[in-house]
Amino acid sequence: MNNLVILGAGKPLVGDSNPAIRKASYNIKVTDWILHTTAFLVDKVTFVAGYQVEEIVDKYPDFTYVTNHNWHNTGAAESLLLACGDINGEVYVSYGDIVYRKSLVKKIATSDADVSVAIDKKWKQRYANRTAEDIEICEKVCLTEEKVHRLGSDIPVEMASAEFIGFLKFSPQVIEYLKNCRPELPKDITKLHLSGLIEFLRMKGFDIQVFDAAGDWAELNEPADLAHFVMGTKAQTLKRLQSVVHKSRIEDQVSFTVSEWRVAATQITQKIQEAFNDNRLVVRSSALSEDGFSSANAGAYTSVLRVDCSQLSAIQHAVEEVISSYPDNNPANQVLVQPMVNDVVASGVAFTRTLDHGAPYYVINYDDVTRSTESITSGASREHKTLLMHRNSLHLLDAVPDVVKNLIPAMAEIESLLDFDSLDIEFAISQKGRVHILQVRPIAVLHELKEEDDSNIQEMLAHAVARFEDLQTSTPFVVGKSAYFGVMPDWNPAEIIGTKPSRMSISLYKELIMDSNWATQRAEYGYRDVRPQPLLTSFAGHPYVDIRASFNSFVPANLGDSLATRLVDFYLKHLAENPHLHDKVEFDVVPTCYGLDFDRWKTRLTEKGGFSLDDISQLENGLKSITRNAFKRTTNDLSSISILKDRFEKISTSNLPPLNKALVLLEDCKRYGTLVFAHLARSAFVAVTLLKSAVNRNIITQAAADSFLGSIRTVTHQFTENATDTALGNMSWEDFVTKYGHLRPGTYDISSPCYRDDPEHFLVPIVERAKQSPQSSHVLDSQQWDRVKADFLQALVDEELVSSSNSIEQFMRDAIEGREYAKFIFSRNLSAALDCLVVYGESLGLSRDDLSYIDIADLMHCQSGTGLLTNDGAQELKRLAELGKATHKLTSTIELPPLITQSSDFCVFLYPNTEANFVGSGKIRSECVDLQLSTEANALNLSGKIALIPQADPGYDWLFGQNIAGLITMYGGANSHMAIRSAEFGLPAAIGVGETKYASLALAQVLELDAGNRRIQVIR
Repeated sequence: MNNLVILGAGKPLVGDSNPAIRKASYNIKVTDWILHTTAFLVDKVTFVAGYQVEEIVDKYPDFTYVTNHNWHNTGAAESLLLACGDINGEVYVSYGDIVYRKSLVKKIATSDADVSVAIDKKWKQRYANRTAEDIEICEKVCLTEEKVHRLGSDIPVEMASAEFIGFLKFSPQVIEYLKNCRPELPKDITKLHLSGLIEFLRMKGFDIQVFDAAGDWAELNEPADLAHFVMGTKAQTLKRLQSVVHKSRIEDQVSFTVSEWRVAATQITQKIQEAFNDNRLVVRSSALSEDGFSSANAGAYTSVLRVDCSQLSAIQHAVEEVISSYPDNNPANQVLVQPMVNDVVASGVAFTRTLDHGAPYYVINYDDVTRSTESITSGASREHKTLLMHRNSLHLLDAVPDVVKNLIPAMAEIESLLDFDSLDIEFAISQKGRVHILQVRPIAVLHELKEEDDSNIQEMLAHAVARFEDLQTSTPFVVGKSAYFGVMPDWNPAEIIGTKPSRMSISLYKELIMDSNWATQRAEYGYRDVRPQPLLTSFAGHPYVDIRASFNSFVPANLGDSLATRLVDFYLKHLAENPHLHDKVEFDVVPTCYGLDFDRWKTRLTEKGGFSLDDISQLENGLKSITRNAFKRTTNDLSSISILKDRFEKISTSNLPPLNKALVLLEDCKRYGTLVFAHLARSAFVAVTLLKSAVNRNIITQAAADSFLGSIRTVTHQFTENATDTALGNMSWEDFVTKYGHLRPGTYDISSPCYRDDPEHFLVPIVERAKQSPQSSHVLDSQQWDRVKADFLQALVDEELVSSSNSIEQFMRDAIEGREYAKFIFSRNLSAALDCLVVYGESLGLSRDDLSYIDIADLMHCQSGTGLLTNDGAQELKRLAELGKATHKLTSTIELPPLITQSSDFCVFLYPNTEANFVGSGKIRSECVDLQLSTEANALNLSGKIALIPQADPGYDWLFGQNIAGLITMYGGANSHMAIRSAEFGLPAAIGVGETKYASLALAQVLELDAGNRRIQVIR
């Protein structure tokens, strides 16, 4: 009988677990690997326990257990001697915290020596950063021509030849000796390591034979040790995992090195044919340099799919093609051949942590449309879906789409087997739901998150869920059963401040617009008064619009609570059923003004909502009243902007201290700027809605609508014209900087420098390009609008929106141009206030970056002398900045969906397939430039290129002076700032393509943007 004794009675490993247990994410035992390696020869397993033995027994009830009650004071020799009493035959002994290869076990199994010992001659190089102390105390071996002449941990390092790894075999004779001679053994032997016991046996004359593991083993001291041991080349990793995975399948393989192929190509080809018969094959790269813990070359080398196994020449050609893709000519590089996975319904790449931060999420990028196994990995997929699931949310598996539901447990199993949770896994899923693993490799990115950060993230998500559930109960003036939240509806924060803004940015946005001004504007405009309801809330530091409050604020004020409630609930239900409309709610979910195509809303409300004709008539009349009101009030709103301009001059030239001046500028901005801007923005939306509805009803053509919008002259058009004036000497440089210097890429971001702070980057290039060649004009046929505007205006008269059409065209121009002008003017107050805050911060030793992590309310307390800032304001602000910075660092790692409709969305969500808002009908094929991460983007030559930007923020206005050929934004709605700008310039644009689509487009070099056909195609 062959026996295996696992010695698990030593001190606990990292994490207070038994030496035989590595408590990774899912409590998988390293003992499984020991059993897997020795299963071919072992009949009986004895486990010597001494620490948390209950966990061992629960996992392995068939073991024979021996307890070393004095494990604190004895060594491994005593544990082994305790186990020998009931053992007969050969005995394999293993420390419980090591793993090794089956090939090593097989070599030792052939030995006839009394004691067969596994050693490691590469002991000093076995893993990087091994400490001198660890080398000093390890169990060592002295050899002379493979003959052992000393073992023990007390051997000086300079005398040692190798390390004893903790695995050996005793012959039956040795076991009998230890059993029979136990009373005669020295008392000190109980305190020895195994190497000390072997040395005792050597001195007694027993034959000792060594077998070199050559560094190919692992002692599990660090979290990644097991993963380092199991994961090698692509072929090695798959082969080692194949027999131990149960929740997925790894296909059989034939793998070989380049040198082996050069010597025996024909024999290897025949072996492949014998192994796989008539199957279609995939011949894949498995280079030594392909994927590792410090670098990744995923997709760098060739794979050949659908190779005909029956054709010897086809196999050989595919192998040669793979080998030729290796750049280093290393003969040890491998090639991996497997059968193709049939009946694929989904495939892709999954990560067990996020790539950018290492946050605790499963991230699954997959294609369930093309049935290709390479569409995601090759970057060619146009059907890219992204699912995220927080790692501690396996109880929410039912929320995962059925097609990839089995993948999560399969990934968790592989993590557990490797005792490593930072993996990159390629997969395919067949028709019956079986998960096929095509590759497993470490994520070769060094992440800064610590283990405690995972717990903090989980706690933040729990708080977010609790907050979401609390917010389901609304104020008395907000009707509707459910509260939904989104980053794109209404005053979409994703477009203006981003999805993970600094504390200063989000607090300024709330203060200036989202706490009260938004609701005041709606009430004054003729909508339902929902005050004092704020529009913006935060979940784990991510800003969200309260969609229920937003939908309430678009109900005409003359409607009663009963009808208002039914309308809001219907709108919310429609959005939940069509989440891809989350960035188009005002065009496709809720009617906010009267359009010439109102019949489409009538049809939906009648057929899908069960609303009566009287209900719809009330809504229609209310929206008409709001629309008429827009025509009347715009002139007064425009004149109000001059108040803000006049007051700005007085404040900016005053001698107020920096903090006081900043807060006065912000108060004026709120009172005379953002409220007026909100009114004009609503009027501009009415104007655009009328145009779009006229197109929908075929009253005018899209070309005619584009012609009208192209005739608009907003402040951005003036910007480019003034740049040309400056280039030609018709406008002074100082006047140019004074007029536009307050703009900044992040309007609310104090860490973002304004144009004036860095004119060499923001302003000089635009003027220089204007000198070299005038800005190209995107010419639109102005007569298109002139030919149809009479029909358009008459339609408004027919709908009884106006009695005369004389002033409507001017209203539309004033509203659209006024909205942009109002934003230009109020942002001057905001920008100047941020500059004052920078000066104030410098006086306290606080940088721009420090200030970005402070809430504006804290600075208001500082100015007023209230709150915690009364004693040592500077020190307290520094403390708040540090706290805000640490919190922001953590919240930035958290992933949340763009639309939240239920509690589970915080932990499991699929990014919606966002349909971009296309502008214009132009088509452009050009190089593209992703400006998301480039701080020097404005210094690039963007002429003739398609620019990709994350937000449709007015701070990117400088782009329109760069002669770009097209524009794509991650966020932004159909009526956003950049949509209007693009229409004005006749620029093909796709506004708000969404995170998933943006990520794939950002990897491209050349794109085709076909706005007319609503299509974006990657050319290369």
